[in-house]
Amino acid sequence: MRQIRKSISHFFYKILIVVVRFLLNILWGYKVEGKENIPNHSFILVANHVSILDPIVIGAAFDKRLFYLAKKELFKSKIFNPFLRWLGAIDVDRKDFKYETWKKINRLIKENEIIVIFPEGTRNDHPEKGLLELKDGAASLALTHGLPILPVAIKGTEKIWKRKWIFPQLRGRINIRIGKVINVSKIKKPSKEDIKEVNNKIKASLIGLLR
Repeated sequence: MRQIRKSISHFFYKILIVVVRFLLNILWGYKVEGKENIPNHSFILVANHVSILDPIVIGAAFDKRLFYLAKKELFKSKIFNPFLRWLGAIDVDRKDFKYETWKKINRLIKENEIIVIFPEGTRNDHPEKGLLELKDGAASLALTHGLPILPVAIKGTEKIWKRKWIFPQLRGRINIRIGKVINVSKIKKPSKEDIKEVNNKIKASLIGLLR
């Protein structure tokens, strides 16, 4: 029964993605570059974060369903909670990373799913000043499981739908640039230096893609 529900959910998800791509293209000239860099196995997707639109425009760039790690505060709304979970969002308490969350992540990895993390940890309201300091989560998860990291740069959404805006602007362009995979070695207990080294690679890749 679980497998049947999963198949139905994926079917409707694929229909939704086609509709979203069409709307993004009509409204904002949506463009995706670098799809040839997408691996055909499980990986961690990392991206800069500048707008509430970001999860949508990233999801539309991939044929396969994505699963997002999101801060638990986003799930407080009774209206958005079911929608976020259907989209594949997993609530994360950054102050108390629970065992249940690890179980969900490990299951997704075993099922060859794609996990999305915004390593800046929050929306960057001033992207013109550069990336925010990267959190350790993405690098730590990649190292612990030996998963490759796929960097993705989002350009344009910061001008279309800014924080506190009720509605987006119907002007502007959205460009998604998918970079080359960052391969990491599996380390059961990565040190701070291991994590810092991977974060530096993520940051350098994202900066290059954003130029």
